[in-house]
Amino acid sequence: MIRYLRTSKITRRVPLTRLKKLFSLTVHPNTIKNALKAVGYFHRIARRRPYLNKHDRERRLLFAKAHSSWTIENWAQVLFCDETSIQLFMERRIQDYVWRKVDEEFHPDCIDYHKRPQGVGLMFWGVFRKGKMGPGMFFDLAKGEKVDSVIYRDQILMGPLRQFWEESFEDIPVPIVMEDNAPVHKKVCIPVRIELGMTILEWPPNSPDLNPIEHIWSYIKDIIARDYADVSSIEEMRRIVIALWEGFTDTQFDSLIDSMVDRIEAVIAAGGGTTRF
Repeated sequence: MIRYLRTSKITRRVPLTRLKKLFSLTVHPNTIKNALKAVGYFHRIARRRPYLNKHDRERRLLFAKAHSSWTIENWAQVLFCDETSIQLFMERRIQDYVWRKVDEEFHPDCIDYHKRPQGVGLMFWGVFRKGKMGPGMFFDLAKGEKVDSVIYRDQILMGPLRQFWEESFEDIPVPIVMEDNAPVHKKVCIPVRIELGMTILEWPPNSPDLNPIEHIWSYIKDIIARDYADVSSIEEMRRIVIALWEGFTDTQFDSLIDSMVDRIEAVIAAGGGTTRF
């Protein structure tokens, strides 16, 4: 049975009732579950992570090795920014369970690579660095309009990001701007950064585990799911998220910046693969 479960990502997800039928067993499904547990195999929710192909892993590993000598002081000079979707009426998907051992949490067959379900949502952007929370704002979009590089340039890059970057020179000799590889950060945005003279941190693909602001997004969404799940008004949700962001203290998420050294080491240890972050 263990050999069968370890065959592929599909067999890792076989339910107990199916196992019972496949192996022609006459015992209760819980007996099978207890037997697997006794030899170290548990039914666990698969960790959701982006899919990493060979090229992704190579670029992640190169990035990590290139920054392996960076200290917390180096990472304190980085302005981490990103955008996220705040969803309304989002349908909750069924949890993806897999059979695995404790040390197989990030085995390729045990990871949930599915994208999160889409719903009616709002696009929010924010930036922070060690010791300072930057601005956070919603994109101003017409009905049916999506964020592209022109909108990002006009509403973010030339606005709140530029302002936060310029203000950071008061505390940092050379502030470094981190933006991921999303298409909206490219095209018309590239010459603007060059003209402004921004120092940019080239980011590897599919690497949310290296961006500490992702944990702030999770924190905000956990609060929304816990306390504001019944909110159906877009304007009310805007007010809630802005209030949450503006309520953060400047040093509240410093530990996320401090964890960058460990994140880099984890990517190297994983050969550019998936990490626990």
